[in-house]
Amino acid sequence: MQGYAKVNGLVVQLKSDALKERHWKTLCRQLRVNWVLSDLNLGQVWDVDLQKNEPVIRDVISVAQGEMALEEFLKQVKETWQSYELDMVNYQNKCRLIRGWDDLFNKLKENINQVMIV
Repeated sequence: MQGYAKVNGLVVQLKSDALKERHWKTLCRQLRVNWVLSDLNLGQVWDVDLQKNEPVIRDVISVAQGEMALEEFLKQVKETWQSYELDMVNYQNKCRLIRGWDDLFNKLKENINQVMIV
């Protein structure tokens, strides 16, 4: 019974939005199957012996989930900087200077540190 729960969990994870076409192609290559993704059905998935191939499948799922998390993080960073507005002030009526350098550099440092972790 426990084996079926694991297999069902794998099937649920395979349905995740994290798995893109490239991940499915990797699965096909590693499992040595010729699935046509537009016609893929549950029976075909069951036929590859999910329990035996669990490590391979989990590896691909893990990569897909990691890539999805990274894509989401980068999207948030992009949105932050696209909408970031500099606070400009007049300086002796000659030019405009940026006010709030500390905030700007702190946000930049925070994003750089997060990218280095990922």
